[in-house]
Amino acid sequence: MKRTLCLLLCLFLLIPAPMVALAEESAPLNAGEAQALLDAVTKHLAIYARYEEVSEKTLLHAAIEKLLSENPALYQSALKGMLESVDQYSEYYDAEESKALLTSVSGEVVGIGVTIDFSMPEAGIIASVIPDTPAERAGLQVGDVILRADGVDLRNTKSEIILSHIRGEEGTEVFLEVERGGAVLGFTMIREKVIGTSITTEVHTEGSNRLMYICIHSFVSNTAEKFREALDDARSRGITNLVLDLRNNGGGLLDQAILMAQNFVPKGKLVTTQDFKIEMFSIPYYGTAKKEPEFEIAILTNEYTASASEVLSAALKENELATLIGTTTYGKGTVQSLSELADGGLIKYTSAFYLTPNGNNINGVGIEPDVYVENELLSLNKKDYDDFAYTRTYQVGDTGKDVRIAKEILTTYGLYAGEINETFDKELYYAIYSFQSQAGLFPYGCMDLTTQINLRNYLDIMKIEQDNQLEAAFNHFDMTYLGE
Repeated sequence: MKRTLCLLLCLFLLIPAPMVALAEESAPLNAGEAQALLDAVTKHLAIYARYEEVSEKTLLHAAIEKLLSENPALYQSALKGMLESVDQYSEYYDAEESKALLTSVSGEVVGIGVTIDFSMPEAGIIASVIPDTPAERAGLQVGDVILRADGVDLRNTKSEIILSHIRGEEGTEVFLEVERGGAVLGFTMIREKVIGTSITTEVHTEGSNRLMYICIHSFVSNTAEKFREALDDARSRGITNLVLDLRNNGGGLLDQAILMAQNFVPKGKLVTTQDFKIEMFSIPYYGTAKKEPEFEIAILTNEYTASASEVLSAALKENELATLIGTTTYGKGTVQSLSELADGGLIKYTSAFYLTPNGNNINGVGIEPDVYVENELLSLNKKDYDDFAYTRTYQVGDTGKDVRIAKEILTTYGLYAGEINETFDKELYYAIYSFQSQAGLFPYGCMDLTTQINLRNYLDIMKIEQDNQLEAAFNHFDMTYLGE
């Protein structure tokens, strides 16, 4: 009798309090309470259940198997939870989303000409604007936060779904809404094939000193080839001083950055290492240059210098082939891989880090410049701009001196990128619309007297960026930067 009583008492003591409470009618558990209850039960049973094969792992597996057998569709939620727990770059795509993803990473891109930073889960941010594309002509800027495309809310949305709404058939129109400085701005653009000018160059001469300024806007399939052409041009001119501008470059194709670095990194020296969890899978990439360094290089960086841009910057910095000038880079040092699923879906996950030649993992850290320089914002001088006549309202098709003044002011504001003349064109309409939205006016694209007054008054509060970083790069070569 005592043994029986003792056994019953032991059984009673082993029953967790929450399980007793479930026998009574109670309010449904929220997600946190349910998770806590499962954790408590699995930990308890893993310790006290008599069978050797019972563990937290087997118990959770049994729970998932039971849930999925009764609710098969929950596997997508489980997959999303698994991938999202890895990092912000890992995602699950169902069959429909996978088609959009595969379309975006293959074939010719038809869109507006931007690269997008998707590291913020709540919204995509424009990381770079490719020259001579709809985005540049419309006035989109680095740092603009993407809100909607054609009225579709793109916040808290997968990266490739965002791209699928921005891209489309050549010649079709897309209306993109972004947030800039707390204001919502709208831009209408016509999609086109985006090859873009991934590299632009300028030659500067001061006395006997000469340098070639090379702005690398993005890393696309022809960037390494265009870069090699720029170097050949510098050689033919006898130029040995290079300024590589990687500011606002969100990266792109890794192989292009490696090929570009190999123009300078000596044979046998590391460019970067693709670092996998299993060491035998890791891939080192080495330089191929056989000559002594023929160029002195300054690289400009800022907080938007990311990914492939950081690979190139670190390769030249740590091999003592370049001086980095500017601010600390973004710190995107991961590589993502794609795996197909039996249901037609895909998983994208972070599979490796990119290590610098010295073995540094810069993910979430960035690369410190050798010379730290910040740009500064300067006030505009209202006297540099003509004043409006304030006698009439203008709309598309109208002409007049006030139209030219508006274009000059809106160009300074970064909202207008068209031709400066006295014709009120469609580009000015969209610029006026964006300004009105930013200024808290009724946005309708016509330049009424209130809009003219605000355009003029905003000159008192607007700031322009002084490029101290580029000036420092010129000074590095004992030259004077005269500004644009």
